[in-house]
Amino acid sequence: MSIELLLVPIGIATISSIKAFANQKNDSFIIPTIMKKEDLLQKSIEQYGCKVTKLTEQNYQTTIEDLQIYFQLTEQGYFEAIFNNSVDTQAAMEFIENLQTEYKYLIQQETYQHLLKQAAEHGLHLESEIMQEDRTIVLTFNVNNISK
Repeated sequence: MSIELLLVPIGIATISSIKAFANQKNDSFIIPTIMKKEDLLQKSIEQYGCKVTKLTEQNYQTTIEDLQIYFQLTEQGYFEAIFNNSVDTQAAMEFIENLQTEYKYLIQQETYQHLLKQAAEHGLHLESEIMQEDRTIVLTFNVNNISK
C-alpha cells in the first residue's frame, strides 16, 4: 500500500470544483464527522492508506482507487465528508467510522506526548503504563517533591 501526499496550490478552479461537486443536485451526500484538526485529519487519511490532496486550509480531497471524497470545514469547526451518490452509503459510513477511530488514536497520542512532557516539568515520575485492548492507555504517576 503506498501513501502519497500531494499539495495543490490554492486556486479558483479548485475551490469551484469542490463547490460544484458539493452542490450537484442529488449527486452527493454529506456525512458529518467529529474531526476538527486539519493536520490530524490529513494524517488519519494517510494512515488509512489513501492519497491526500490539500486543496485549502479548510478543504481536502482523498482518492481511493478512482473514487474522490472531499472534506470541508464547517462553520462549527468540524470537517464533513462529501461523497458522490455512486458510493454505497453504508460503505461511506464505515469509511468515516474507521477514519474517526484513527483520528481519535492520533489525538490520544498527541495528548499522551503532551502529558508526559508536562508531568516531567511538574515533578511527576511515570511509574507504570498499561495499554488496554481498545488502545486506551492507563498511566500511573509517582509524585516527587513538588515545590510551590
